[in-house]
Amino acid sequence: MLRAAGLSLLALSVLSGAAQARSVEGALTYLARMALPAGTEIVIEARGLQDTLLAESRFQSGGKQVPFPFSMTLPDDVSATIRAAMVLDGQPIWVSNPITVQAGSTALDLGEIVLTSFQPMGFASTLRCGEVRLRVGFFEDRAVLETDVDRFILSQVPAASGAKFEDATDQGTFYWSQGDTALVSLQGEVLPECVAVPPEPDQPYRARGTEPFWSLTIAGGQVELIPNIGMAPVRARLPRAGLDGADFVFDMTSAQMLLRLSEVICRDLMTGTPYPQTVVVTWQEGDLQGCGGETIDLLAGLEWKVEDIGGAGIVDRSEVTLEFDAVTRRVAGRGGCNRYNAAFDLSGEGLSIGPAAATRMACVAALMEQEQRFFEALQRISRFDIQPDGALLLYSNDGQDPVMTARVPD
Repeated sequence: MLRAAGLSLLALSVLSGAAQARSVEGALTYLARMALPAGTEIVIEARGLQDTLLAESRFQSGGKQVPFPFSMTLPDDVSATIRAAMVLDGQPIWVSNPITVQAGSTALDLGEIVLTSFQPMGFASTLRCGEVRLRVGFFEDRAVLETDVDRFILSQVPAASGAKFEDATDQGTFYWSQGDTALVSLQGEVLPECVAVPPEPDQPYRARGTEPFWSLTIAGGQVELIPNIGMAPVRARLPRAGLDGADFVFDMTSAQMLLRLSEVICRDLMTGTPYPQTVVVTWQEGDLQGCGGETIDLLAGLEWKVEDIGGAGIVDRSEVTLEFDAVTRRVAGRGGCNRYNAAFDLSGEGLSIGPAAATRMACVAALMEQEQRFFEALQRISRFDIQPDGALLLYSNDGQDPVMTARVPD
């Protein structure tokens, strides 16, 4: 695939600890039969754990139309979430769904990424001003500017160019749109030039451990650590991440705290429940070790292809799959003959799957028999684990051997 002309890549010095890199490329498009306005900016971001910016590409459409090819370089052995947007006058008009790139070292072609029309809910734009992220929304002649800790209501004032909004009681707080960029000042502190970035969900990150029972939450750019049950919380702003090999490191010197997130599967010491990350919090010269992220993230958003049921393998060239939906809490896929779906429950105690509802196609006897074994095995599942080679093992309470094995095809 050809590289996009005028591509701007941001190589972050904070990530200089990653010695190796892999290339990721793709092309952006949308399906509506409408021309892209002149002056549209194309923005692609790749972010790692805790919103750490790994790579960025932004370039002008230059009067061209979709598709727009792009390419960027990511550190080896680090997973990323890629979001893309087409931005006009600082406002996103087309956006992509988040695309998860699994950790690895080989070059990756994402193919064609279809964007959808952006319908703003609440705040219309997310901006990045150096290391500061903020949101801005508009209503008639007013603008609402929100940071992680403050909210400002601004009124429109005359400006030589662009659109400027200012705090009526503090001229040192303003938002000044200047096409693809914006100038923002907060209580007299002028921020670095602001650029629009793809909108993103704001979901808290949680980590936990035992012996002692500690917990950590990251939300809104703030870190809260409870070192043990009953102890007062320790709070600090989340700093920019460093990358030590494939580990994300957050140094909070003022709170005597260092947070290290590793994309190595962690298992709860009491229940054996797997989590996506291994977490070490260094606090007051001691280490708190535990697990981070949400268990559902190990299952959802992937198509698992079953390769063994009850130790008997599967019929050659048959398709038996599992796709877990984190929102609906349903699992669906192909049973070898019919499509199916079923409810599932996932908690700290394990995984259970309810009876499957399936279509009623008839297939050859071998496939029908295998499908029946598959549906019966689903209802016996009580827990799962992920092997180092990526295999998903599904267990029942009445045996040490998995009732089913699946993996995500390369």
